[in-house]
Amino acid sequence: MATATTAAEAAARSRLITVDSYAVFLDLTVPGDTARSRTEVTFTCHEPGAATFADLEPDALLTAVLNGEPLRPAELSQGRLQLTGLAARNALTVEAIVPITTSGRGLTRYTDPADGQRYVLANCFPTAAPRVFCCFDQPDLRAAMSLIVTLPAGWECVASGEPLHRPGDGAAGVWRFAAVPALKPHEFTLAAGPYVTAHSGRGRGPARPSSADDATATTQDVSPAASDDTGAAALAVRCRPVFAESDALTRIAGIVTATLRYYEQLLGVPCPYRKLDVVFAPELTTAAMQLPAIMYVSETLLQRAADPDDDFVPTVLAHEVAHLWFGCLVESRWWDDLWLAEAIASYLSVTAATAVLGQPHSWATFGMTGQASAYEADGLPSTQPVSAPIATAADALTRPAAITYAKGTSVIRQLGARLGADLVHAGLHDYLTRHAWSATRLADLADCWSRASGRDLTRWTAEWLEQPGVNVLRPEVIVDPDGTITSLAIVQRAPVTDPDGPLRTHRLTIGSYQVAEGRLVRGRRVSVTVRGAWTHVPELTGSQRPAALILNDADLTYATTRLDPVSWHALVSAAMDVSDPLAESVCWTMAADMVRHAELAAAEYAALVARRISAGGPVVGLDQLLDRATSMADFLAPDDDRAAARRHVAAAALATAERARPGSRRQRMLARGFATAADSAAQLELLRLWLGTRSLPEGLVLDLDVRARILATLASGDLIDADDLAGYAAADPVSGDTVVARCAARRPDPAAKEAAWAAALAPGPSQSPRLALAHAEGFWVPGQERLTSAFRARYFTEALPALRRGHDARTAQRLARALYPATLADQATLAATDDALASTPPADPTRAVLVERREVLRRSMVARGISPSG
Repeated sequence: MATATTAAEAAARSRLITVDSYAVFLDLTVPGDTARSRTEVTFTCHEPGAATFADLEPDALLTAVLNGEPLRPAELSQGRLQLTGLAARNALTVEAIVPITTSGRGLTRYTDPADGQRYVLANCFPTAAPRVFCCFDQPDLRAAMSLIVTLPAGWECVASGEPLHRPGDGAAGVWRFAAVPALKPHEFTLAAGPYVTAHSGRGRGPARPSSADDATATTQDVSPAASDDTGAAALAVRCRPVFAESDALTRIAGIVTATLRYYEQLLGVPCPYRKLDVVFAPELTTAAMQLPAIMYVSETLLQRAADPDDDFVPTVLAHEVAHLWFGCLVESRWWDDLWLAEAIASYLSVTAATAVLGQPHSWATFGMTGQASAYEADGLPSTQPVSAPIATAADALTRPAAITYAKGTSVIRQLGARLGADLVHAGLHDYLTRHAWSATRLADLADCWSRASGRDLTRWTAEWLEQPGVNVLRPEVIVDPDGTITSLAIVQRAPVTDPDGPLRTHRLTIGSYQVAEGRLVRGRRVSVTVRGAWTHVPELTGSQRPAALILNDADLTYATTRLDPVSWHALVSAAMDVSDPLAESVCWTMAADMVRHAELAAAEYAALVARRISAGGPVVGLDQLLDRATSMADFLAPDDDRAAARRHVAAAALATAERARPGSRRQRMLARGFATAADSAAQLELLRLWLGTRSLPEGLVLDLDVRARILATLASGDLIDADDLAGYAAADPVSGDTVVARCAARRPDPAAKEAAWAAALAPGPSQSPRLALAHAEGFWVPGQERLTSAFRARYFTEALPALRRGHDARTAQRLARALYPATLADQATLAATDDALASTPPADPTRAVLVERREVLRRSMVARGISPSG
């Protein structure tokens, strides 16, 4: 078991040494699920005679030699190889046997069930590099890295470096890759197996002159060239043979190329790498991952990209491409500021979606998805600041993702509303050029924005990035008897998570709306700067009160909002149709927040969604609305209202799907919504007919997503059989196993529940975390409380201890969240959670999950009319 590196230890090691180069040698032809690893590291010590440690987590250490002197095996303990008596310049050589597992960490294996072919992927982010090679595993110790790997016959291999040598004619043998400068250990890449190249091409030219062939290249060797000979990197797209003919591959190549060129122009900095390999990797634990010169992408995205109208895949790919600059070219010094890569990449991906990817309403989509998730996470006691100390490397990914990604994105957009987007981009250009190939902190980026804008952003940084919580803004309207506004003010409340928290400065708009043909239409928009607890808005004084006043209707600030009663009544009467997708996304997010805080009944929300869908539906966010309405009915409606709310949403989705353009994406989204919400006997019987491709709305094609949702809903009622699941598994070579696992867990059968519970808690090496999570996600089904009540105690006595023992912090959190007895919304679950919290230390990664789930459970009880005690 490795001892996690602390922030203090990393800072001390960074002051002591500079890593010059890594040469990594791997042999993947070793029998069994292991590889032979050899690492040659050269590094400088600034205090000769001092000691430090390298990171290594092998199955077996074979040899370790420092400056010609063998190290004793005892020098390796708990993942640390002790290095003493360092010279000014040092050479460390280590040989080890390292594991190849299905855990998703380090070297990960996958066997194609169709043809038995094997694939190996190196996934070292954030802290798994020591499971592959000996290194100094922290983000601010960057070095040139080369790779030599021995592979079986018939395999292809892709890495960050350009290939210098490969065996001929598909033979077994040695592959050699050029050194890549300034890599962090967690950026080590390797994708090997019988991949095929489905697309290759080049942009306008290489990003800069190459120095990659020089194994001793330094960061100075690879500074972007100051010339006009720049352009998109050479691009190749690789996948398993089963996907080689997919039309989506060409679309994906076009998205990546367009985004590369857009970022080069927007940022004024050429792509830092000569080439970019996009690899659709099986068993990837995330949607996609950008590393220097290589992008790993989940095969699930390849399936989605086959739909030319899908807008999720372009945004994900644009996010990953942005990491070539933010994350690869410039990286945060420690895990405190992971947002420096993730939030900026998300912000740029939304701008790219608008500018070059054909999504004019991308900010509205972000409001319905990412920003809505950020508001929810930031309103829970488990929230954290966007930028805050991270104690150890093991905790790198335990901060809520919605805060790191989505809140960070919203805050950057909020800064753009204050400074202007051009100045935000100018600051990013300064940041990239000033700090290229180095590691940074929050203050470094803030300084660049301050220089670009001529404003001191110290206070802004403290307010928005270093303090948690989301403010609530509410209008205070006073109107004369004749309907004239005599006073309008905005009241700001501190975050619910911290009554003494910040009252921030917001730049926002207020939209003035009138009724026209049953919908609300904006007649005027006023810009306002909100400061403190109460801000007067004189611009509308003396004017006739409109039908509705909507705060933040351009979605320029990060805050949840409320409406005055008159405006809310008008909004409900118009079924949330405000003639502007961005303003509508603000309104729906507000309504969802009201449901969570028991200010609006879940059944009323579902009815509002049903009315909006029946009237034509929103331009963006239809999927989110349907899923949210069903989820809120399940977890926030009283038991007596839950079924009726689901049926209402399902009926509206079905009726609208039957009227929708045949074969359209909108029709498929409505069909997915119906399949998810269906509850009555008649609705379930129709789903059975759909599964047999009967009684379908005209033109509807049952894609894999619709089929998966049908199976999940029918499984909850025990209305599927083994043949149904086997048929789906055969049709879906990517996610078939997880869909089957999730559906099997949903069945209202004691044996099915026992099997799912055991599978979710199975030790890591026996199955992938992806499959374990699928079993867990299917377990708790609303309406099955009598069947599952015995598992409440088992969650606290059995599941939590097993997760703490058997998984890394991030996986343990995900499984702890999925297995929490959320459907048992009563005092017994609340009390059991309190007891668990009392015995769980602050450093335990599952503690944050318990804190979060307790509050969600309490809110669920309040929304259902159950009074929680304590």
